Amino acid sequence: MNTNTNYNVDVLICGGGVAGASAGIAAARNGMRTLLIEKRESLGGLCTNGYITGIAGHVDGICEEWVNRLANQGKAVIRPHLPAIEPESGKVELEHMLLQAGCRVLYGVHVADCVVNSGHIDSVIAYGAGGKIEIKAKIIIDTTGDAIVANAAGVPCEIGNAEFMGLNESTSMGFRLSYVNYKKYKEAWEEYKQEIKNKPAEQRLNYLVYKQNEAIANGDLPFIVAPGALVYPVVGSDNEECMDVTLDATHSHYCRNDSVEDLSRQIVDQHRKVLLLVDFMKKYMPGFENCALTHFAEMNGTRESRRIVGEYIYTAKDICNAEKFPDGIAIFPEVLDAHHPTSSKGDAKRHIHLPEPVPNGVCRPSPDDADLYMHPFVPMGGCEARPNPRNFAEVPYRALVASGVDNLLSAGRCLSADWDAIGAVRIIATSMTTGQAAGNAAALCVREGVLPAQLDGRKVREMQKSQGVPLDEPLKGYWARVRDMEGEIVISKDMAMIMDKDGNTSFMA
Repeated sequence: MNTNTNYNVDVLICGGGVAGASAGIAAARNGMRTLLIEKRESLGGLCTNGYITGIAGHVDGICEEWVNRLANQGKAVIRPHLPAIEPESGKVELEHMLLQAGCRVLYGVHVADCVVNSGHIDSVIAYGAGGKIEIKAKIIIDTTGDAIVANAAGVPCEIGNAEFMGLNESTSMGFRLSYVNYKKYKEAWEEYKQEIKNKPAEQRLNYLVYKQNEAIANGDLPFIVAPGALVYPVVGSDNEECMDVTLDATHSHYCRNDSVEDLSRQIVDQHRKVLLLVDFMKKYMPGFENCALTHFAEMNGTRESRRIVGEYIYTAKDICNAEKFPDGIAIFPEVLDAHHPTSSKGDAKRHIHLPEPVPNGVCRPSPDDADLYMHPFVPMGGCEARPNPRNFAEVPYRALVASGVDNLLSAGRCLSADWDAIGAVRIIATSMTTGQAAGNAAALCVREGVLPAQLDGRKVREMQKSQGVPLDEPLKGYWARVRDMEGEIVISKDMAMIMDKDGNTSFMA
């Protein structure tokens, strides 16, 4: 097929999820001739099109600006943790922010290949409704989520990990429900949280799992369909007794997310499970008696697939040890969150195994794993390590810099990290901040006439700070309250959390 469209820009962003949108905004605001291409018809990726409408992570920089702009329109619920956006407005506001910054956006464009010479990407080959498109750029940012550009360019990539034999994290399907009595649901949830205060931390089940066990015992559900989920309110109604909510709940296991056959299997599996879950919720979940399924998510909830091997491979050990870096560009204060590849007994693996404890983590000897749930293929020795909820880690700029080619950066869920670390930093707020850093780095590279590996990451850090990412500052708000909470560290739902003398914890979702 002949090329019928050509572009030549300073910065090309491939992928319009939250990381790509943030990268495009940052690069264009720095005066770069910037182009963003996206295969879908809207922006925001899993946050908007996948109904992951709660913004997990440290909300700062461009992410905070986006959420606040939506809140000012009455299209976001501002909460101390996990502010939630209205997804349709979220798509449009990202569009506005990109166009206002001067970034050109092309929808319906699929990356197909790269032209690489001597370790340099000369151009990206893509396809749209009009045919073949060739795009030349000085710096390219891969925010496809699947490292599609990096893989096509010959950048070394990894997928899965050794322990789980290359399997990916379990995937899930977001969906939207109408006619939910959210007030009644919140009251029942609060009552349940009070009930479990007297139980040991390890026996505190997610409320949705607790109710599913009840349905299974009554023969109304064949198995745990949703090993864990958060219910996000959708702004648009002043009546909490009849409103829309979004969930990302149903899980598919044994996933291979670089296989179209398996991705199709997952989607079909999740469609059926969503219907099962909705029927269950009508009968068992307070407030959902009259709910109606109004929309499946427009994309499968893929948490990770390919990720680049970059100048630095960010590790879960870095997260557990609350590592700070001279070129740190994003704040990560959350838990590890690799959704379990094989089992619905719990929703995520929130620990790693190390030969020795790390000084800033929450560590304990590895317990017996006789039920083969958490580690189904091989018993793990050493010690279990988890992040300390009173501390936080940083993501270094070097983890955005691809190896193998000299003008490619990556952000979001395909940056350079090990499997457990990418399961953590893939969340919405962190993805937006790494995207912002990639856009800033690309602009600095063009301005200084250097390549990403030659750029001093400390300059990116300083630029992030000037744009509302509070590096070098004590965390404030919700994270400060967690840090200063009195109580002891306990392990519950496989995560480290703080429990006070009254049984309240720092994480009660």
